[in-house]
Amino acid sequence: MKTYARFLFAAFTAAALLGGVTSCKKDEAAPGLSAKIQNIVPQAALDDMKAKGLVINEGNTPPNIEGVFEVSPFTLLAPYSSEDTYSKGRVVSNYRYRFTAQNGDEVKMEEKQVGGSNTGTGTASFLSGSGNKFTLFGQVVGTSSGIANKYLTVITGEMTATGIKDFQYATLITEKTGDVDNLRLIPVNKSRVWIDGNQLASKTNAFRLAAPDPQLIDGGSGALSR
Repeated sequence: MKTYARFLFAAFTAAALLGGVTSCKKDEAAPGLSAKIQNIVPQAALDDMKAKGLVINEGNTPPNIEGVFEVSPFTLLAPYSSEDTYSKGRVVSNYRYRFTAQNGDEVKMEEKQVGGSNTGTGTASFLSGSGNKFTLFGQVVGTSSGIANKYLTVITGEMTATGIKDFQYATLITEKTGDVDNLRLIPVNKSRVWIDGNQLASKTNAFRLAAPDPQLIDGGSGALSR
């Protein structure tokens, strides 16, 4: 009987330890990024953006980010390379972003340049994050400096009552119509990282803007401009 009792005790102890290990593994598992996000953002592009200072907030419980936000001053954190005509600290026209119809990790996004003609509309936008911190990954179609283009965008920050704290914006053109000599827009597959120079993209009520300034339509500085 003593032998049998010792056997039962050993078996119970082993099962408890195994359960504890399994529980720890679940608790320690990195949340990562969803398959939907990985399908639209190549790992090489993401690694390049992160190397330039972009913060990625992982997790599968992002906060609600609906609203309109203005980034001012729209400031360059990292040029696409040493060949970029923009240098760190370059400030361009403000941008506004509108996020609507959020459903779990999916959200609609639009962006507009304040005072200029550059615009973009997300065709697929997915979120990661937890608590008040989020990262949005999107495929966008738009027009910049008069050139139609498609690009990837990553927007990251922390939601607060007054706006998006520590706002960051990374972008990479995947296609463009014309501009083969890269005279108006940055080259395809090159990324820049931008920030709000005041560390807060302020919440605003209006997304619609006044008519574009004619002086900015063709040569206005924008996130993708050369």
